Amino acid sequence: MASEVTEGIEVPWEEGAQLINECTYLFATEIRELEELTLGVTIIEAKAQSPIANTEEDSRPLARLKLGGRPIEQDDTSRVFNLVFDRNHMISYLVSNESYGKYPEPPEEFTGKLFRRFSHSHLLEFTRRTSYATDEYPGVLMHFEIACLNHIVDVICTAPPMISVGNSSSKPTVVN
Repeated sequence: MASEVTEGIEVPWEEGAQLINECTYLFATEIRELEELTLGVTIIEAKAQSPIANTEEDSRPLARLKLGGRPIEQDDTSRVFNLVFDRNHMISYLVSNESYGKYPEPPEEFTGKLFRRFSHSHLLEFTRRTSYATDEYPGVLMHFEIACLNHIVDVICTAPPMISVGNSSSKPTVVN
């Protein structure tokens, strides 16, 4: 990713979730452990850009197919969201290829659009069945999901993430 990120401002997680949910598209540009068991996720807002105009220089079939298409890219107005799930609260995380993700179905229940908080999910049930994590220990389990283009990030934890918001600048990221 060839983008520079300006310093972000930490916001209450509910406000950060609302700002993320205002976005139309997201790219996950970095998913990594910042330190042992502390998960950092960087996501960038993406937007449909102006339609691709006819270019006489490129008459290849693929170029013709793209005519009129609106690329989804980050631009100078895109926001950058940095989420940190602290080691003291994180149980597990899962990163999935968005192409294989299923939209949650009943009895799963969540609030949010791209930043989802589940009150009931198959992943919460799986965690309870396959680990020692319960609502009693280490605490009430939470399931957060970030639905991005190309990636779905699911986190089971006992506290919401810290969220900071900034702006990006430089060359756009393009989804082909």
